[in-house]
Amino acid sequence: MNEQEVREALIEWENLSANKENKVLYEARLKYLRDQLSNIRGERRLGREEGMASIIQRMIERGLHVSDIVNITGLKEEEVQEILSDK
Repeated sequence: MNEQEVREALIEWENLSANKENKVLYEARLKYLRDQLSNIRGERRLGREEGMASIIQRMIERGLHVSDIVNITGLKEEEVQEILSDK
């Protein structure tokens, strides 16, 4: 399920929640969908972090200095150093 599908499902469930009989089902489904959305966002963040770490590592291997990496990536020097120390 992608982010747009999750959002559409949330809207649909909000419309169905007007019926009190559906409230329990609605709340359970809403919790599930919010969890899914959180997972999607978390995976994207993790992917970006792993990608940036890989790129920084390749820059170091090619002889770029940390100051150059900071200028290219827009990260702070501390962030670059932290990524390098995690490797």
